[in-house]
Amino acid sequence: MTAAPGSGPPVASGSGPLEAVLFDMDGTLFDSEPLWDVSLADLAEMLGGTLSSETRRRVIGGNLRDTTRIIHEDLGVEADVEESAAWLLERTRQLFALGVPWRPAAQAVVESVRRQGIATALVTSSHRALVTEVLAQLEPGLFDVVVCGDEVSRPKPDPEAYLTAAERLGVDPRNCVALEDSGRGIAAALAAGCVVVAVPEDGAALGDGHGAVVVPLEAVTVDRLMSLLADRVRPRLTL
Repeated sequence: MTAAPGSGPPVASGSGPLEAVLFDMDGTLFDSEPLWDVSLADLAEMLGGTLSSETRRRVIGGNLRDTTRIIHEDLGVEADVEESAAWLLERTRQLFALGVPWRPAAQAVVESVRRQGIATALVTSSHRALVTEVLAQLEPGLFDVVVCGDEVSRPKPDPEAYLTAAERLGVDPRNCVALEDSGRGIAAALAAGCVVVAVPEDGAALGDGHGAVVVPLEAVTVDRLMSLLADRVRPRLTL
């Protein structure tokens, strides 16, 4: 069921009810990107270099191993990718343990979905060690299913993580809406067949949304998600 990243979801002749909302973690629900800024800069310094702004942009939404590989290439260093990835994971875990704040309006969105009795999943490229630190800071039971980056064989932009979440929830991914903030994540959710809502802090940074409907996070409501799924039309930019 794997589709080419960015090719868009299968077009259904009709749509069912909204069965689940699937949430990305970093940068979508939680303001964790500043913490990644610190750990990535620390990794570059540990390797004897300085992280460029372009490389930082390139690794947004990426998995740990690819992120480390890109940083090695950018710095021109020959180092063990697995060792650097383990170092980065532990440094980031330490920062996450100090507290990861919600993005404005994000908690209200998740809680409103829960109040409607709609299933929820957290679908992230982050490793379980990091997700555990975040979940420990939350009210239990906000997410029915959690799929982490080290629990799938093909990370985003492959749809495996989203397909896995839908399968565990027992729902059709075409009856799900995914909230994402990065090009990789949007491509993964679209390829899985979800309706995708992009909620980046800077909507202009995504251009035309990469095939997602761009909506400010504070404007996301359950009714709006239901309407997008019911319409099942070619995605369009929403300001």
